[in-house]
Amino acid sequence: MEINIRDWNREDLKQIRDVWLDYCRNAARSDMRLKPDAGPAMKQWLADRFQQSNSRGFVAESAGIIGGFLIARIDDWESVPPVIKPRRIGMIDAVYVREEYRRQGIGSQLIERAVDAMRDANAVAVETVYEAWNDAASAAWHRAGFAPWMVHAYRML
Repeated sequence: MEINIRDWNREDLKQIRDVWLDYCRNAARSDMRLKPDAGPAMKQWLADRFQQSNSRGFVAESAGIIGGFLIARIDDWESVPPVIKPRRIGMIDAVYVREEYRRQGIGSQLIERAVDAMRDANAVAVETVYEAWNDAASAAWHRAGFAPWMVHAYRML
């Protein structure tokens, strides 16, 4: 199976929305439930994100099917409190590879493509968030050169 990694286009947004919502339905914790208008809300969010000049999106495609995607942005970030000089940072917001396309290096290719785009846009670093309990995700991010910096902890009540 030949996989093509390319920039996203408007026609990709429906497939991305459907795959992402399916992931959210199946991966949510017990305290996370989709809103009744999740479909239209995701459609609008993707359309808005697609239009933003600081957004980047990439898809892994095979025979017209999106096997995976990555959505990111590049921005000048200030610290809170504002004591550190602003820096140009890339943020990878989402990476997803469909089950049947996993273990083929597609996630790594998407990440590398995004990192290259961010480097070309003069970002000094790239950040992301991933599920700490997902060993495959942790390994993939580590192979891509990412290392934990701060831990975002969560406690159910």
